[in-house]
Amino acid sequence: MSNLDLSLYQTSEKLSAQQKKFNRLLEKIEQLETMLEEWQQAQKKVQQNANDELFPLYCQWHQVLFNQLETLWQYKNTHKIARTYLEHLDEKISILASQLLDNPNLSTEQHELVVNVAQSYELIEESSHIEGENVHNFDHLHQADDADGMMQNQVMKEILAEQFGVPVDWLDFDLDIDNLDDFMQKVKDKLDREEADFIKNQLNDKERDEYQKFAEKEKKKILKKQAQLEEAKKMAELSLKKIYLKIAALIHPDREQDEQKRIEKTELLQKANAALEEKDLLALLKLRIFTAQGDQEQATKIANEHLKSYNLLLEEKVEKLQFEIDDIVYSFDWIGSGFYKQRFKPVDLTKKYQRDLAEIREKLLNDEKRLNDYKDFDSLKILLKSKAFSWSFE
Repeated sequence: MSNLDLSLYQTSEKLSAQQKKFNRLLEKIEQLETMLEEWQQAQKKVQQNANDELFPLYCQWHQVLFNQLETLWQYKNTHKIARTYLEHLDEKISILASQLLDNPNLSTEQHELVVNVAQSYELIEESSHIEGENVHNFDHLHQADDADGMMQNQVMKEILAEQFGVPVDWLDFDLDIDNLDDFMQKVKDKLDREEADFIKNQLNDKERDEYQKFAEKEKKKILKKQAQLEEAKKMAELSLKKIYLKIAALIHPDREQDEQKRIEKTELLQKANAALEEKDLLALLKLRIFTAQGDQEQATKIANEHLKSYNLLLEEKVEKLQFEIDDIVYSFDWIGSGFYKQRFKPVDLTKKYQRDLAEIREKLLNDEKRLNDYKDFDSLKILLKSKAFSWSFE
């Protein structure tokens, strides 16, 4: 190991509990930072691929579903169909209309037909249609350039709704694909509120009092930890200059007679200067510990002065990094794509995307075939005899 490596304490048997914890946290942070970068790169690549491939396929699929609706609706109004089979046809039409309502991939004319069909099956009220139609026409007149963005947002909402196991209209807040973190936080907040309301509604008076006491106790713990973190941050800010000056005093190259050691100390001091300028407490602390190697008494003093507070900050950083990773990992529907692992790797995201892409391609092909079958009335009559006709989406 080079002298320039920012090594941690090397003799673990002489370390205090705080020093050992510090080492573990540093290693954990380095692992999580690497993992987060890998997930971010994988997510960015998948999102770009989705924009180029997945979303256009969803747009094509929605157009095919509309063509199915249009064909079946025309048959209903122009052909005589037996009552038994008509029930199957009505159910299929109503399902397609429900699926296509407010779909941004449809034109104004297509939207009008969907609304008319939905009204005939009492899926929506006429008054809400008039208002919605005006808004829809306004959107098409003044927001045509945003059609692609609307389509992407709608598809993303559908995907997220499926992942969370909620109806699409439950996600009653705006989705900005460029700011998914804000959207996911709103989802989390709403889920938390509904969970809390559900728990309260299931408790009797005694249980509700106990739950309230527990909640207050947990809140105090959180507030106490927040106060400790704030104090640790203040200490860290005050310590930056103090730690830097100590490092500079110990390794200043002008005091070194050996040329090779002078070069090494110059490089170390440059690292310290950069860390001070960037207010990188972690880098400064690692340098400070490095300069104290060989002096166990001095290392212990550093631990007593700084490490307990710094470890609180490092724990907070570990939690934040893990949350950022989990936020990416669990923003995807793994089970729906056939993944049943407990732990996922970035490479799994690429595999999942390929499966999702294959699935929408298969849906598109199947529904294109169904559309061709529907266009032949004789073929349609054969299909209508099947009780499963109305649910034939897969």
